[in-house]
Amino acid sequence: MQPNLYGLVYILTNVFSTYTIYLFMKVFFETRRTKVNIEFLSYVLYSLAITFIYLFINIPIVLLFSNLIAFILLTFNYESTVKKRILSALLIYLVLLCVEMIVALFTGYFEFPVFAENYYSSIYGLILCRILSYVVVLLLNNFKNIRKGESVPNLNWLCIIFIPASSLYIILLLFQAKGLTIGQVIASIVLLLLINFGTFYLYDVITAAMADRIQSMMILEQNKYYDRQLEIMKSSLKATSTIRHDIRNHIFSIRSLIQSGETEETLDYIANIADGLENCKHYARSGNTIIDSILNFKCQEAEQLGIEIRNDLSIPEKLDIPSFDLTIILGNLLDNAIYAASKIEKDPYIDVKAKYDKGRLLIQVHNPFDGEIIEEKGKLLTTKKDKKRHGIGLINIENVLKKYDGTMDINYEDNIFSVTILMYID
Repeated sequence: MQPNLYGLVYILTNVFSTYTIYLFMKVFFETRRTKVNIEFLSYVLYSLAITFIYLFINIPIVLLFSNLIAFILLTFNYESTVKKRILSALLIYLVLLCVEMIVALFTGYFEFPVFAENYYSSIYGLILCRILSYVVVLLLNNFKNIRKGESVPNLNWLCIIFIPASSLYIILLLFQAKGLTIGQVIASIVLLLLINFGTFYLYDVITAAMADRIQSMMILEQNKYYDRQLEIMKSSLKATSTIRHDIRNHIFSIRSLIQSGETEETLDYIANIADGLENCKHYARSGNTIIDSILNFKCQEAEQLGIEIRNDLSIPEKLDIPSFDLTIILGNLLDNAIYAASKIEKDPYIDVKAKYDKGRLLIQVHNPFDGEIIEEKGKLLTTKKDKKRHGIGLINIENVLKKYDGTMDINYEDNIFSVTILMYID
């Protein structure tokens, strides 16, 4: 066990160190998945456990694995992927370890046994280590994209995680190396720290690039919706102009047929006019250009696949929500519904409802499906063959809903898949 005074200082400073780790987690994670009191309790338990291990065991290799496991467990306070949990735990521990080693070396401690008890007891070094760790986490908070949660491709993730994993191995080798001067060891650890700072930067850049890529894809999709709506509007105007031009002649012809008592000819004539109007088909006529654009585009796609789309829209012409967000929500819901309904042989349909009332927007999409559902850890996975390009639709919807304190409820029973979305719009 450490000397009484050093042990007391360690206990007191470890509270501050735990807060620093909490800030580190905020560098990586944006959304909490547990309640505040549970999150607080988890950090308290971490602080107590690590303090006990340090004061009564204090073997570096035990502390190393204890911290790594504890960091991974702490990440479960936040919404994230397994890949991000592992990477964050490695990077956080490695940065803290590098700071600790540099401070220890500068305060004259050069013995770092891996499997034997550590006798470092510099109170000034301990305090300096806590302060520098806090400064480092403040610097890393400048990386704003890491916490956004975009999924990094597996190959990129492997390349990124290789750096901290290799760095950790190199540090363990430095502990065992013979004949190195203190200057060489300090230089090595400083370089490793800088390399892993670079890893933070690369991870931040890759995450930003992924976000930009997803946004670009959605903008392209949105442009398709607008193009289709423009075509429909042009066709409608052309048809209206034609009808206005010929309306007088049509009226005279119909009146003549009626006066002649030719009822069947009159009905056929009216039917021909109606057929002309049907050629310019509006699927959605809510008056809201954005929603009508998306629905009209997707309805055309569904109709080509033999899917009937029913819609019940009660929304104003203008909503205080960016068209980009609406495109992500409604576009992804309809894409998923069309894909599912297209696999149904008998009477495939999609039922779309949208209602706005007193600052609340409710969107519901129902469709039959073939009964195939792939679920992993409470998350629905895509059944499409191209896993890389698909399966992110519901995740993107959830990310948008966070901005509006919205909710998404998914139900699938009796081969009917239903998604209900509620958003609060000021």
